[in-house]
Amino acid sequence: MSEFIKPEHECPFEPKQYQCDCFIAPAGSFSWALIQLKLRKRVTRSVWVNCQGNNEMYLAITPRVNNLAVEKDSAYAVDGVAVETKYDYLTHIDLRNEHGNFVPWQPTQEDMMACDWHFVEQKEELIKPKPFVKPAHQLKVRLTVGEYISSNKTHYVGYGDLHGTTTDYSTGAWEVISNDTLLPNKISQFRVIHSNSEPNRDFVLDEMNNSSKIKDQLGSKKLIIKYLDKEYDLGIAKTYYSATLLYPRTEGSAALEELFISSIGKKLELEFNFFEE
Repeated sequence: MSEFIKPEHECPFEPKQYQCDCFIAPAGSFSWALIQLKLRKRVTRSVWVNCQGNNEMYLAITPRVNNLAVEKDSAYAVDGVAVETKYDYLTHIDLRNEHGNFVPWQPTQEDMMACDWHFVEQKEELIKPKPFVKPAHQLKVRLTVGEYISSNKTHYVGYGDLHGTTTDYSTGAWEVISNDTLLPNKISQFRVIHSNSEPNRDFVLDEMNNSSKIKDQLGSKKLIIKYLDKEYDLGIAKTYYSATLLYPRTEGSAALEELFISSIGKKLELEFNFFEE
């Protein structure tokens, strides 16, 4: 018998569990997992483990974006879809891993019959806590998360106040609490980008002058953003783009994107900690 197809993984279909005045999904069932995904939680199965016994794979919901358009040289255009064709990026469930990789997911019969679904556990250091390392530079802000869809249907979530360029827009709010970096207190944007042509999303930290001094100071540093007691590792920026600092997608930035999407209209107090590598 398959390791995955075992009686202990299946939901016990006891009618009394469903006899109530409202619809309640039994904890651990596939129905329960779908409800948690709708609530923007991350879920996994007990059998989705690696050789170390860790749940490195999990599910997360990707929200819908409407009225997008196929761009020239995009993957859709290369596949033969006419440029400017309108489409919706539909809500779907991604299967992700701890390295930031993801693919659209469809359940199997085994997944739907299983009763071993649970939340993704936060990884903890069980041996000893990591020694405190002081960041080389730190920026503390209050960021009100905004949302903006440009004329070419690119989806931005975060903060932006950009004028005099091909993309003029203003969304969210940015209030500096303390700052020992060369970044000005008034930046032009800190946002996650959802490209029309690719599902990958990058974070951009940008200031209007695109200062080479800022790139020299912060471009080689690892950026870890802290919100409440959770840290989001964005890694090291790319500095050869037109933006000041561009952070490609990582597991940490994917989690920060989830936080932003679930916090539109809310004010978040964030620490930008830049560490020497």
